[in-house]
Amino acid sequence: MRKWVFLLFLPLAFAASPNAQYELNTPMIERPLSEAHAKPRAVSMAELSHLRSEGVSVVEVSDYVYGNYKGEFPSPPHADLNARKAFIIYWKNFPFRFVFSHEGSYCPWFEFPSGAAVSFQFFEGNEGWAELFNQWGRLERNSFVEIVEPGPKRVWVRWTYFGVNIEAGQPAYRTTEDFWAYPNGLILRRQTYDSLIPNNLRGYTREPIELIGMCPVGQRWSDVLRKDKASEERHALAVLDPFSDTRYDVFWTPKGGTIWDSTHRRSGDKATWMKLDNAAGVILAMPLREGVAYCAFGDASGFRHDYTRIKEHTFKDTGYTAWGSSSWDHWPIGWLNSQGHVVDENSLKLYPNHFASAGMDFFALRNEESQRGDYYSVLGVGRENWDEVRQTVRRWLEKGDRGATHPDSLAQFPPTFH
Repeated sequence: MRKWVFLLFLPLAFAASPNAQYELNTPMIERPLSEAHAKPRAVSMAELSHLRSEGVSVVEVSDYVYGNYKGEFPSPPHADLNARKAFIIYWKNFPFRFVFSHEGSYCPWFEFPSGAAVSFQFFEGNEGWAELFNQWGRLERNSFVEIVEPGPKRVWVRWTYFGVNIEAGQPAYRTTEDFWAYPNGLILRRQTYDSLIPNNLRGYTREPIELIGMCPVGQRWSDVLRKDKASEERHALAVLDPFSDTRYDVFWTPKGGTIWDSTHRRSGDKATWMKLDNAAGVILAMPLREGVAYCAFGDASGFRHDYTRIKEHTFKDTGYTAWGSSSWDHWPIGWLNSQGHVVDENSLKLYPNHFASAGMDFFALRNEESQRGDYYSVLGVGRENWDEVRQTVRRWLEKGDRGATHPDSLAQFPPTFH
């Protein structure tokens, strides 16, 4: 009996110990950490404008807001802790930057001086059940970024996120994405994921890339896409084979009296598209006025053509949808917990918006197999110098399975933006 009484009161004895009382009453010593032991502090956007990189660098920013949004950031549905938090990669020789924004669920994008941007999305969940573009995906615990290497010879950023359900926030899978950025303006991206509810369709994801254009408040796709010199036509998409001259293009012309609708034209047909879909490599590009943002991948980078399906969103015979120039504004400013909100006359004045011209998926691959892969792609910017972009991507893929997936596989290539 005595033994059990002793154990019951043992915690109280510790709580009343002189040492414990001394620790509670000891005043804090205000002594700053040494610079060697302190993590770098976040800078402001004003401070960032004065920073210069010797090649390529990345910093955490405390007050970033995309697209001239002027509203508040209550959480939910906006990002928690600090919705203005971001990690920004910037270069010595290029005007664009690469942004991971907390409010945008950290899904990164190339951003140009005008504010126009292009994102390549994330590993999106099956059936829309697991997403990032909702109030749960904007929580730091479900999507977070780490700086592994700050530059200036190479930047390495790791983005970790959970595909979460829009209603309850249940995580279905965990994804890790690594980004290696080089002074030449090129970025190598690695994507891999693991199911958190295996043997359940909702625990898997097979759509890792989408080509998304982004517009600041009050602007539309017609303001940011490259315009034809002789007409009102805009160049919405270019798809190229790096190993041949096969090419497919989509063009949109604004339709009068509408906010975002358009008439459509393409150069190429379904047969052309199938050649690209079955090629050993592919380049998806969006020609903005300030630069052509592109994403490239192929057999040697884990996106093998026998289970990879590319799809464009304007013509049904080359994709699953016919969105055309449809535009949404529920992202990157997360003002509502929604899978989508179409731009209307009022929301155009308040929020940035986005549109999507192409993407790809692994629906020809079993779920269990899709999570076994490490998938690599090249992200870059050019100036309609298509032959140079083709050559860069071809040389990268020709390195083979081991060479193309090495973190320094792009380091020695010349810039495609000049």
